[in-house]
Amino acid sequence: MVYGGKLSKACEPCRVRRAKCDLSSPDCSQCVRARRFCHGYRDTEGLRINDMSTIVINKCKAKNLLKMTPLPRERPHKRMLSSSTVEFSSLGPQNPTASIDNHAFCYFHATFVTGQSRSFKYLEMIYSSASTHLSTSILAVGFASLSRAVRSYDLEIRARKAYASALQLVNTALGTPQATDDATLSTVMLLDQFEKIIPSPNRSTSALTNHLNGASALMKMRGPGQFQTRAGLEMFIHMSSHLLVSCMQHEIPLPQDYLNLRTYATNFFDTMDISWRLSQVTVEYIAFRVAIKEGRLFDPETIIRATCKMDAQMDALLKDVPPFWNCQSVPLSYPIELVYGKHYDLYVDYRIVEALNMIRAGRFPLFDLVHDQASLSLEPLSLECEMLIKQANEDQEEMVELICACVPQQAGYLPFLDNGSMMGYLPNSTFAHSPSNSSSSSTPSTSSSKKSLTQRPIRLNSSYTSSAYSLIWPLFTVANSRYTTTEARSWIIRQLRSIGTSLDLEKALEVVTLLEKEEKEDNWKVYAMLGSICYSANS
Repeated sequence: MVYGGKLSKACEPCRVRRAKCDLSSPDCSQCVRARRFCHGYRDTEGLRINDMSTIVINKCKAKNLLKMTPLPRERPHKRMLSSSTVEFSSLGPQNPTASIDNHAFCYFHATFVTGQSRSFKYLEMIYSSASTHLSTSILAVGFASLSRAVRSYDLEIRARKAYASALQLVNTALGTPQATDDATLSTVMLLDQFEKIIPSPNRSTSALTNHLNGASALMKMRGPGQFQTRAGLEMFIHMSSHLLVSCMQHEIPLPQDYLNLRTYATNFFDTMDISWRLSQVTVEYIAFRVAIKEGRLFDPETIIRATCKMDAQMDALLKDVPPFWNCQSVPLSYPIELVYGKHYDLYVDYRIVEALNMIRAGRFPLFDLVHDQASLSLEPLSLECEMLIKQANEDQEEMVELICACVPQQAGYLPFLDNGSMMGYLPNSTFAHSPSNSSSSSTPSTSSSKKSLTQRPIRLNSSYTSSAYSLIWPLFTVANSRYTTTEARSWIIRQLRSIGTSLDLEKALEVVTLLEKEEKEDNWKVYAMLGSICYSANS
């Protein structure tokens, strides 16, 4: 614990701009003059003594990473990787193999444990007891990710060799008492992560089903003991996310062993938690999609009613959140390229936005299914179904606005949303991206908006990297829907490109490339590519 010194009571816009705040009530004079929303003043008494442990640890890790010997030269240009503090810029063939392995491990840790993805955050708890098969699988994923980041074929070869070695080691471990260890289950999930980064072109649906059944059987072997530790609980959450996403992506049923274990797991999790309730709706959705695929459900009206019933459960989740999860909307006095529509929203924490967007984005596959079934119907739909479709259209428009409205805060646009900083981003006279005004004759052309944004590229603060990364999948899901407006889709592509370029988020640029093909992509395939955890309860 350290003394933080005298803190400023100034409002957030004045602190960001380092301007003198007069603390006037209700809004400071600076914000009133700039016609900017004033966020109010903070109570500094509780902020003088701060727990700096995490910051000190991260600084120490950063210094150690910077002291490491760089990798052998693969590309002549300098490149900053992921959210890590390591810069791979100079390479020398004289470096030992151990140094390259250290780079792979550090890149893995910075990406999947403490960085943007965090899908393997629990590994910090079991590093000390890491076995050979776990450490080898970590190297495989580290090399695979690194090979994609620097586009190195040599590193991909190293990754494939480490993967083959880890596969042999874990197969041996499965025949020993080590089979139920945390390290073994972690290795299985790491090998699956490797296959998402460097996919096998010949993997059949039956092979995937066998893989999922095997993973579920391994979880069953671990028994009730896996719920006794924090690491065990987080591993169950991670494996659950992996199973749910894989089954949604390939439209295959969830393994029965997992469903039985999930029922038992309700003794250890808060089943009223929003993430657990979302995962329960997802379990129903998977069974529903499998029934459609197998031909057990085929009547469009029946499918529309069932889909809207599941969407109603998702809508109930959004309405049943704690009061402090609600946002504060900030209206605009004039339009700006960085904001979609006539306002943007502010939340107390970016993790809240991440959880809400997870549900909002999860509704888009349901919206698409409703519209697809309506178009397949050979007979006029009943009045009830027509009303359900109308409601789905209204809900979809609302979700588009809510997801887009959180972009300014999550991406770090707020410092640009004042008179002095937004010049060059203003389309001109009307709200060019407002759904209600998109056809107005006074709306400026899209080309002029793009031109002004290109003339003045955004330079975002790197502290927003994690929150911006959490926007990629929700924005992709909105733009990927065939029933999203052209205006919304174009705006989203521009924001993803801007975020990806400014914050060096390659995944955002990859998603832009997919969207620009103008072909319908699988939402869950992209979700798996991004490597986040949607269904993490109690995290």
